[in-house]
Amino acid sequence: MLQHLTWSAYLTGIVVIAVLYYTFIVLTYYRHELQNTFYRLSGNQPRQRNTSRGDLILPAAAIVGGTRTEGMDIVDQEELVFASPDDDRPESGVVQAMRPTAADAYLLGDLSEMVAETKTLIRVINESNESKENFEMLFRLVIQKYPDLAGTAYEDQINAYLLKEGADLFPFTLTNSELQTYWLNEEKLQSA
Repeated sequence: MLQHLTWSAYLTGIVVIAVLYYTFIVLTYYRHELQNTFYRLSGNQPRQRNTSRGDLILPAAAIVGGTRTEGMDIVDQEELVFASPDDDRPESGVVQAMRPTAADAYLLGDLSEMVAETKTLIRVINESNESKENFEMLFRLVIQKYPDLAGTAYEDQINAYLLKEGADLFPFTLTNSELQTYWLNEEKLQSA
């Protein structure tokens, strides 16, 4: 068919077309990266361009603003006190933060996971207007996933959280004594 075209001319033509094609692609889509490479190799600083194209508009002033340090004292973290240490009564509706004992410190991960599941439970019960029996069943399932938290101070924190966050959202009333009985498993219920 193309007997007047030699293999060397054919391969030269293919190479020239490929070089032209990839040169076009590089110059079209990778121009910025190519310029940065040339600037890096030559040691020159790239010129800053002002462009009005695009959606991003950088403000001329600082977004956050300056910091002011005059009249401020630097206080160690251990010295921070937000309430008097002899004030043991919690404010109404506020869950008291507690410092875990060394024996309970390993349970902090379980506590955070259980609080997340409790938040989800509150939302589900609120959105679907479930009954108290369904809430009890679901809450006992959550408790069964974290049996190490039962009997610790974290149990009281979760109960207080449920009463504080869920009391207004639930279509039923809930008391602290009911929540404490939910924490008891079958073995503890039979021995009590």
